[in-house]
Amino acid sequence: MKLALFLMATLASTNTLAQQCNIDSAHLKADYKITNTRKNEQSTQSLTLWRNNSQVAHQREVITELWQHLANKQIRPIRYFNAQQRGIEYQPSEVRGVQSWSAKNQLVDTHLIKKMTLVNTHGNGCDEVKNYALTEGDNQFKLALFSKSNLVKSFSVTNKKSDTHTLLSLNEVNSNKAEITAQFAKWDRFQTTDYADIGDNENDPFLAKMINLGFIEHGATGFYNQQGKAIQGGHHH
Repeated sequence: MKLALFLMATLASTNTLAQQCNIDSAHLKADYKITNTRKNEQSTQSLTLWRNNSQVAHQREVITELWQHLANKQIRPIRYFNAQQRGIEYQPSEVRGVQSWSAKNQLVDTHLIKKMTLVNTHGNGCDEVKNYALTEGDNQFKLALFSKSNLVKSFSVTNKKSDTHTLLSLNEVNSNKAEITAQFAKWDRFQTTDYADIGDNENDPFLAKMINLGFIEHGATGFYNQQGKAIQGGHHH
C-alpha cells in the first residue's frame, strides 16, 4: 500500500513538473520564415523576433525595427538599417495607426486572438500550443501559439478572393540572455538621427537615399519586406 501511494505521489509530482515551464519569455530570439503565395507565385523571407524585457525588435535582411515600451504605455520606435549601422528615432506621436505592444511582442495582436475561436490545445509545459481559427470577410486566419511564451508557432492568412496566402512559421528559438542583451547593445551603438531633424540633414547621403527609397516615413509600424513594402496579412489591429 505504501509503495502504491509512493508511486502515485511520484507520478503526480512528475505530471506537475510537465505542466510547468521555466522559459524566460522576456528574453528570446525567434527565427521565422514568411512565405507569401499569390496564385502560383511564391516568395520567402526571414524575420527574427527579439525580446529584451521592455524592448522588442523585428530584424529583417535590410531593416530592423525596434520598439521600446515606455512607462506611460506608449511605444517608441527606432528603425535601424543593418548594413549601414544607422538608425532613425521616432517619437510615439510621429507614428501612424494604433500602436499595439502585443503585435510587436507576439507578432499577432491580442485583439485579433480574442476574436478567434480556440480549436484545440495540445502539449504540456513549454510545449503547450493553442490552435485558433477565424473567418472574417474574405480572410481566413489560423494561429498556433505557444501558451507559456506567447510565441507564434505558425500564423497563416488566406484570402480566397485575391488568391493570396501568407504563412509565418517558426524555425528556431534561442533564449541565451547574454547573446540577446549583446545584440540590443550593438543596435544601441548605431548612429541615430531623430525623425524631426531629418529636414536639417538633407545633405547626408545616407538619409537622402533612404528618403528617396521611401524607408523613412511616419508609418514605422508593421511588417515590411526587403523592399520596404508592407506585407499584407502580417499586421492587424
